[in-house]
Amino acid sequence: MTSTPDEPPQGGPEAALRIGDWTVLALADRIERDGASHKLEPRAMRLLLVLARAGGSVVPASSLLATVWAGVVVTPSSLYESVSRLRKLLGRDAEGREAIESVPRRGYRLRWPVHQAAAPPLDAHSIAVLPFEAIGVEPALDFIPPALTDRLIGELSRHGELSVLARGTMLRYGERGRPAAELARELGVRCVVDGRVRQLPGERLWIEVALIDGPSQRQTWTDTIELAARDWMQGAEIVAGRLARSLTFEFHARAPGADAGASPRHESARDLAARAWVELFARPESQATNLRAQGWAQQALASDPDCALAEVCLASCAWRAAQFGWEAPPDAAPDTPTLGIAMAHAERALDLAPDEPDAHYALGLVAYSRGETVRAEEALRHCLRLSASFAPAFGLLALVRTRLGHPEEAAALCDRAFALSPREPLRAVWHLALGWSALARHDAAAALDAAQRAMAVNPAFPTPYVVGAVAARMLGQEALAAQWVEVLRTRSPFRSVADFLRRMPAATTPAHRRQMQAAARWLAEAGLPAD
Repeated sequence: MTSTPDEPPQGGPEAALRIGDWTVLALADRIERDGASHKLEPRAMRLLLVLARAGGSVVPASSLLATVWAGVVVTPSSLYESVSRLRKLLGRDAEGREAIESVPRRGYRLRWPVHQAAAPPLDAHSIAVLPFEAIGVEPALDFIPPALTDRLIGELSRHGELSVLARGTMLRYGERGRPAAELARELGVRCVVDGRVRQLPGERLWIEVALIDGPSQRQTWTDTIELAARDWMQGAEIVAGRLARSLTFEFHARAPGADAGASPRHESARDLAARAWVELFARPESQATNLRAQGWAQQALASDPDCALAEVCLASCAWRAAQFGWEAPPDAAPDTPTLGIAMAHAERALDLAPDEPDAHYALGLVAYSRGETVRAEEALRHCLRLSASFAPAFGLLALVRTRLGHPEEAAALCDRAFALSPREPLRAVWHLALGWSALARHDAAAALDAAQRAMAVNPAFPTPYVVGAVAARMLGQEALAAQWVEVLRTRSPFRSVADFLRRMPAATTPAHRRQMQAAARWLAEAGLPAD
């Protein structure tokens, strides 16, 4: 635990130390005490570690400047200011002593005892991004691997669910010769992202990213993308977005008992809410998944009334019940519209977690169905400002822009959603958005194609059969239109034209009203009863 004071610490900082009453998590540049956690600037952490390793001996100011600010021209004032900030943050011990003592004309020493601490338990949501490995990348393009690393760390750090190690910590692992799973244990994180960039002939790049689970040493996710070197920024956005979205599914699914058959006893509110989230967003929409999600979210709120994710899930459950004619939530008052209940849950989620992308998405979804299209658009755009990888927001925004009279924008928005999360169950909704935009542009063939793709993703999702029946009737395919009208009459909440108009999002803009009137006319011609 000792080293020569004027030498930098050898072998990297300890995973965890005890300095007085504080636990110092050097690899995460963080200190913790009594439930409080503070992030330190990397140089402040290095200063604290150098003093800690001196074992109470005085470290000359000149040595601290040379070690902590190595290669940087600074004045002694930088050291004074860093020491002052550390003293203020660390406070005093039980005897009233400050942690760092100034020794006139000699330097500084740490007065509090220092002990090696037990490594903290692995945070299920903790992750480290190893510097991307460059394979055969020419010097003119060697900026791309570190830029990809920075982009990925930045995007993951925007997600409140994830605990991401700082870039300064990860720079120490650029030349790695050990397995990623071993590095995960050393870094004290649950997962490690391991990436490489390979240059192909013709100035093309092959980017590969893998997610390794530390405890099991398994590779749980991988993705690749090939693109022109000049498009590396677009590739970085797609890789970062896909990984961030996949990690959201991965970590929610890791909640204890996230499988449908497990017992919810002894689970935290957050775990129960995560189970509800998985049912809603990792499985195709159905009444069975909706009821399970609703039950778990209600248990979560019973355990913790301030669980924002549970409110998000209940908002989504109530929205689906209203949209598809499913059983109303048990907390519904006799005269309260189900969409009103959904909005109350969404607004409550925002009150509890104003920076939670899921909360803004839920608000956008409910506002869209209530005909508050402008409000829905703003909620979805704010969701994307918080998380550029939130694929469902792009897909729903495509629907909103179509209803506002801009169907030509839907294709680019849906392309973005598909690129970010190509295997997500909600992609049925994105195909549906393409179908509605095609109908608004009077392109029946494209609408028919999009409707059938949505049906293939989730055959129980009723709305694509509306688009399919309309498109088939417009193309003169009477038998196909009749087949899907029969599905609507017998296996959907859209048993009549009146049902369709009542259950679809309220048309409050001229463009939306025209779209609904045209669809209702074609449905009637295809054989759907009037009421």
